[in-house]
Amino acid sequence: MLDLKNLDNYFNATSEQPSGKNKQELNQHSRFVKTAKVALPSLAAVLIAVLLVFPSLKKDTRDFSLDITRPKRGELEKLHVENTTFYITDKDNKVNNFVAQNIDETAPGSKLVKLTKPEGLLPMDDNRWVNVKSPQGMFNQTNNLLELQQSVEMFYSEGMTITTEQAFFDFNASKGYGKSPVKGDGFMGSINSQGFEFLAKEHILIFTGHTNITIKEESLKK
Repeated sequence: MLDLKNLDNYFNATSEQPSGKNKQELNQHSRFVKTAKVALPSLAAVLIAVLLVFPSLKKDTRDFSLDITRPKRGELEKLHVENTTFYITDKDNKVNNFVAQNIDETAPGSKLVKLTKPEGLLPMDDNRWVNVKSPQGMFNQTNNLLELQQSVEMFYSEGMTITTEQAFFDFNASKGYGKSPVKGDGFMGSINSQGFEFLAKEHILIFTGHTNITIKEESLKK
């Protein structure tokens, strides 16, 4: 511990200079002594504080780390967009808006993009619409073709939900189609078929292949 009393005695003893020095030198020496009396204790306090804080700083530095993944070759050139909305225009200039968690080019400069969790609204006339979504999909910008994959779900505004494993939407032709088994459930009943076709402009939904339809009794009474 720093003894301030000894420090004062030291400077007082030092200040007793031979009588041969002139007054200006004594004044300068006196100012130096006063400054040192204030500065040295402050410096000592700063050093003590640094010694106390340093162990915790050292610990924080050791515990801090960055998880950096080195980009793979070609990733920097490919388009990657997260949580975005994209728009697809059909032949009649009708805009279909979609959202996706990720959009990734399959190759640098490619017109074929991979979609993660795409979901979109396909508007029709007379305030009717179809909402479509799936875990993943592909969109070909060259031919305006959207492919939805794995547990595709389509909800028709009139009150029918259709599920299948693969569905295509050709926006140049304003139609959708699929050849995977289809299951549907709605206000009229349930349906199972081998495929479907959806004509957006004509508002027609066609079930293709072998089809089994179960109609609810109450819907017939209406």
